[in-house]
Amino acid sequence: MKQNSTPVGSSSYSYQWVALAGGLLTVDALAILSSLILAYTLRISSGLLTYHFQAEIDTYFKLSLVSVPVWLILFGVLGLYRRDKLLDGLAEYKLAVEACTGGMLVMIVVSFMWRDLGVISRGWLTFAWVLSCGLVTLGRFLVRRVVFGLRQHGWFTARVLIVGANDQGIAMARQWCSTKSGMQVVGFVDDFKPLGTPVYDGLKVIGRPTALSELARQTQANEVVVVPNAVAWETFEEIIARASTLNGYTLRLSPGFYEMLTTGVIVTNKSFVPLLTIDDARIVGVEAFFKMLVDYGLGLPLLVLTFPLMALIAAGLKLVRPGEPILTRYQTIGQGGATFSMHKFNTRLSLAEAEGRRRSTPLGRVLVSWFEQMLYRTGLDKLPQFLNIVRGQMSLVGPRPRVINEDVDPRTVRHLQTVKPGITGPWILADQWAPDDEIQNELYYVRNWTIWLDMQILSKSVLSWVGGLSRPIATTKPPRNLTPPIASTHMGRLPSQPVASRATHRLGNVPTGDRGIWCYDANRKLEKQVVHVD
Repeated sequence: MKQNSTPVGSSSYSYQWVALAGGLLTVDALAILSSLILAYTLRISSGLLTYHFQAEIDTYFKLSLVSVPVWLILFGVLGLYRRDKLLDGLAEYKLAVEACTGGMLVMIVVSFMWRDLGVISRGWLTFAWVLSCGLVTLGRFLVRRVVFGLRQHGWFTARVLIVGANDQGIAMARQWCSTKSGMQVVGFVDDFKPLGTPVYDGLKVIGRPTALSELARQTQANEVVVVPNAVAWETFEEIIARASTLNGYTLRLSPGFYEMLTTGVIVTNKSFVPLLTIDDARIVGVEAFFKMLVDYGLGLPLLVLTFPLMALIAAGLKLVRPGEPILTRYQTIGQGGATFSMHKFNTRLSLAEAEGRRRSTPLGRVLVSWFEQMLYRTGLDKLPQFLNIVRGQMSLVGPRPRVINEDVDPRTVRHLQTVKPGITGPWILADQWAPDDEIQNELYYVRNWTIWLDMQILSKSVLSWVGGLSRPIATTKPPRNLTPPIASTHMGRLPSQPVASRATHRLGNVPTGDRGIWCYDANRKLEKQVVHVD
């Protein structure tokens, strides 16, 4: 959908970023000064820790006043006030921590070189470093939330022209349709499509690249994004040649393979030759550390806490189906194409679900007990997958696990292999994204991953699971004959992996008239539908 907010003019857009940089400068200064004062309070004046007095309080005060502008200069040198590095989430926070570390190293050098200061407490320096990292990061996080709120009203939103109305240009316009992106596409410029051709969500081709400067002026575009493989080579050369002139907009180049890419890209220079390096995985560096922290910090305790419950479930399945295996093993495709064994409790419904994805014909009828229905509906059949998380094969949040030989587009599987599959995932938010398109939701999750998105999915999964426990299994006891699903179209499943399609219980065997059908819906709730059979 198109953004409903109305961005302000080009000059106001620039002033907004100048004001933001000034606000961040003030926030950073207050955070640094507060960290130095709090560190002095905790280490020296509080009396909580033993301190042999070596330096006067005025010494700490003077050193703090000198340090603040030095730190701010270092922040500026590292680019923490540059527009392209602001509001960048974990990358910005990582850079802020590096800047605070650099500032603390400067203070340590000054304390050694300036002997007249006396002996500065090493505990004070340590506390100051930890507190500065935390307070600067917190301050920038709060500013980021304020800016995202203002974007709902059109502030800090760039007006964008896309040069190239091919699939890559459309994919970028789709990605930027949210107001949180800070990018509002105002039109397409193309060499080949006629003027006025609808391209995406009401956006049209408004001109030719030869008139790019005039079109940018008319639309008050702040940024122009060029898809090189969507325009004629001569046009691309002309656009690059005009990039150094003062044209009032920022020129950006898209690599032209956004729709094929689900990993990060790093721009490197080899002997002054710019190159794009594609990462092996989507989540790397600090982001990978935080995701691992969540997976092991929650997955390991949950595995230990649910172990008694798993033992009870195993005993129950043994009573319901004596002589049959308690667990069902699936050979699953993991991150990077590696295969691993994923386990579920053998409920027969889970087996029918997996087989329904691999086959295009019914498997026949199987008997399903009330106990198995309960495990399947509540998602308790997925508890053994906590072991896969501890082994590093799965994540708490991720795309739906793909079983080997499942009927699915291999190109899609390769895109999703850049992250680990999850117990819960983006289908929990399908009503907010694309309710009828599992693949697009999963690709959106991979491309837009943040640790906050994982937290949102986890919290909603817990709420959905708790809500599901309050629903009865069925108001009327359905028959035990189950016809496994035929289609492989995903409809979502809560609170863990989605089902491939509805599993149905067929009632009766009449040739004509009304036939009752018991269905597991997207929330694993068993419901009855009535259809007329001619």
